[in-house]
Amino acid sequence: AVVSTQSTGEYCKREDIAFVAYSPLTSPGKRPGEASILENELVREIAERHNASPAQILIRYQIDKGNGVIVKSVTPSRITENLAVTDFSLSPGEVSQLSAISDSLPSGYEKRCCKWDRFHNHPRYPFED
Repeated sequence: AVVSTQSTGEYCKREDIAFVAYSPLTSPGKRPGEASILENELVREIAERHNASPAQILIRYQIDKGNGVIVKSVTPSRITENLAVTDFSLSPGEVSQLSAISDSLPSGYEKRCCKWDRFHNHPRYPFED
């Protein structure tokens, strides 16, 4: 998903921890009834402005935020497309707009995020209460 773990990313940056977006394109079509972030109207509008695919926009979004990105594909054309994100950048306004998407995602997307509260009792839990 876009980044529903904004505070986690901010914490990692403050502590100089590499933050990696794992599966930032979600798994289109794998979960019946779950809308794909690739179909989001804003993502598609920004993609059109940059003559890019929605997947490229979501990958570039993570790069522009300073995050590492892991994208999985077995399709050669998609692998090539996913790598072709170095010839454009998103504006700060576009990054802000994309960041705001997480506030309006359906509740099903929450399952795709690491819920830190289940690790609360772990001795290396990094957050203060």
